[in-house]
Amino acid sequence: MGIKRRNVLLGTAAVPLLGATPAMADVSTQSVVWDGDPARGTGVFDGLERDPGSITVANDPQGTFGRCFRYQTQDWSNGKERCESRGLRNPDGSVLRLNSSYEGRTLYMGWRALWNVNPNNAWIAVYQLHISGASSGQAKSGPFVLRTVGDGMLHFQLTAPAGSTRHIWSTRFPVNQWNRIVVGMRVSRGGDGWVEFWWNGVQQRFSNGQTRYPCPTLWGSHINHKWGVYRSGSNSGTSVAFLNRARLGTTLADVAL
Repeated sequence: MGIKRRNVLLGTAAVPLLGATPAMADVSTQSVVWDGDPARGTGVFDGLERDPGSITVANDPQGTFGRCFRYQTQDWSNGKERCESRGLRNPDGSVLRLNSSYEGRTLYMGWRALWNVNPNNAWIAVYQLHISGASSGQAKSGPFVLRTVGDGMLHFQLTAPAGSTRHIWSTRFPVNQWNRIVVGMRVSRGGDGWVEFWWNGVQQRFSNGQTRYPCPTLWGSHINHKWGVYRSGSNSGTSVAFLNRARLGTTLADVAL
């Protein structure tokens, strides 16, 4: 993922909205597209990137949510360090390819995350919706990433097809605590694409003052959801991330927590 900062705009802080959706309850699902159940092991993902690091199924370190995916990376001498899962697989082992067949559809990805990282040193990405198969002249990263840039903040970063990036939402980076996240999006190569974002059950406003930010969400051949730790070689020590109850659905209720 490219980490260059261009055309950066600081977004709004993570505060509840007047009239916003109330905290989301766990409900029965009817149109879940993918369920990242740790009982299936790491085979729920299309691939694992461990440069260096380990990705395992482990217990919630706080003893609340049961089995989780655990990502751990540490120092090495080759620069940037990446420990991420990439993409999604169906229960039969086939790849769930989020490509042009999904254009015009609305999708929601929801999950719980706990991060034990140092957000005050250099950049660390903890989630990416990542473009694959982009052509020459198009950004090879984006459209979305959740990361810190070493400023103690968690930023929702938007990348455009031409490569420009901006932070459209920010909050203080939470360490060693569970948070609930939902990213809603309309899959589109054009101007009718958009993104929405929920933080701990409350829909957030972006830097445009709205709860929906217009943007293309697909270029190249397909998009991959990626979780874990991807960090600058300037970081030191061990970084760990936990992922719990990740689900992709066609309604907000499918992924509500």
